[in-house]
Amino acid sequence: MDVLKDIATIVTAIVGLGVAIWGIYKGYIEFHLQGKQRRAEIFLKKQSEYFGNKSFCELRYLLGRDDEKLKDIAFEDKRAYLTFFEEIAVLKNSGLINPDLTYYMFGYYATQCLESKNFWLDLNKQDIFWNVFLRFSTEMKVRLHSRKEVIKHDIEF
Repeated sequence: MDVLKDIATIVTAIVGLGVAIWGIYKGYIEFHLQGKQRRAEIFLKKQSEYFGNKSFCELRYLLGRDDEKLKDIAFEDKRAYLTFFEEIAVLKNSGLINPDLTYYMFGYYATQCLESKNFWLDLNKQDIFWNVFLRFSTEMKVRLHSRKEVIKHDIEF
């Protein structure tokens, strides 16, 4: 009888351990999926902010040609544009946006801004306040101009 009790206790412990491990596993999966969902929400919000902003749309168009009209763009609009990329850099550095996704969606535009002569005519590019933008856009420029960078088709949030 004691042997049966011992066997029952061992079986119960093993089943309990299995249930606990399964619960931990399911909790981890749920936590991982919630993190992915949160990162997706953040990314989609920033993407919508960037492509839905009329001022940014005009800047993208002018930067694409390094148009002389960039000289006439108000400082506040330029500041907002640069600040947007700084926010993207902080999100990337914090692990909230995948670096490959950041490069794929924003790298080209950050590089265009960095390389524009007309955009920076009335701004001091070396000002310490643009440091985050400069680091981010330089990183994007290096990736863009390396021409060896291939973005995988299975980019994730």
